Amino acid sequence: MNQVASNNLRIDKKNSYEKRKYKNLMILVGLSFLLVLTSILSISIGASSVDASTVAEVVMNVFNKSLSVSQVDKIVVLNIRLPRVFVAIFAGIALSNAGLLMQGIFQNPLVSPYTLGVSNGAAFGAALSIILGTPLSFLGSYKVPIFAFIFSIITMLMVYVISIIAKNSSKTLILSGVAIGYLFSAMVSFLKYVSDTDELPEIVFWMMGSLSGIEWESIAIIVVIVVISFIIMMRYAWDLNVMSLGEESALSLGVNFNKIKNISIILSTLMTAVAVAFTGIIGFVGLIAPHISRMIIGSDYRYLVPTSSLIGALLLLVSDTVARNIIAPTELPIGIITSFIGVPFFLYLIIKQKRG
Repeated sequence: MNQVASNNLRIDKKNSYEKRKYKNLMILVGLSFLLVLTSILSISIGASSVDASTVAEVVMNVFNKSLSVSQVDKIVVLNIRLPRVFVAIFAGIALSNAGLLMQGIFQNPLVSPYTLGVSNGAAFGAALSIILGTPLSFLGSYKVPIFAFIFSIITMLMVYVISIIAKNSSKTLILSGVAIGYLFSAMVSFLKYVSDTDELPEIVFWMMGSLSGIEWESIAIIVVIVVISFIIMMRYAWDLNVMSLGEESALSLGVNFNKIKNISIILSTLMTAVAVAFTGIIGFVGLIAPHISRMIIGSDYRYLVPTSSLIGALLLLVSDTVARNIIAPTELPIGIITSFIGVPFFLYLIIKQKRG
């Protein structure tokens, strides 16, 4: 009798798992479909309206030159709109997955990709490159992204070294990041103070975030880092699941906690640094996308990583579309839109955590 009951329980568990797996896959398919539709809509609307059929013709013309497409439509779609859509998608993936890793390893729902001071370091690097100006002309249009990326990494290395000296505790890592972030913030303020009237607006606009002027070569760099990071995250998805139980439980189940923690910090830093380097500081995507993903699909990283990627891409793509069109032809910095979306959600998380 007990054997029959045990078999029935196993069957019920298997059926429940299969239903949950099917549901999760359907959610991923639905989000992917929604991302495609949003991408088409984003390309189609703007100061120069381009309908979906024209977008399709322009894209097909890349492979079939016999199709007749106007030069204006080609420029709008291939040189302006399509690059923005791609960078919105992959920067959104980078920021959301960086936030997912940070919240997972620190067991703190209010942690974001910028908690460790990476954005402040990037802002200092960008401001420094803008002020140096002519001596860096050999770097061309990449001078700001290169300096922003370098100082993002320097910031993370400083924080990491301090945390190792202080016995590598997660609490010390966060506090060190906050302190180093304030240091670089003060240095940015100093650079603003000594900058001239031509440099200051450029520094301020970069710090508000923008997806304009992105080149395909820049997108390729973002895509490579994001794809590699995504693959590694999926490779360690089960380990990340176990780590969510806490350090002691992870160690008892044979997971090398420090190894996964270090990999997570490196990946989150790289993804944040590359996104910030090319788009400026865009807040809240890395904070709210992982939470929305958990609400939709649960805590299993095998499904949470792709869901977080899709939610982050959708959030940034929608924000950029709104920023381009809300007061067209003038374009708002995308950081303003994401802040309007993120602040209420952030306050909701604080209240929810306090009640919990």
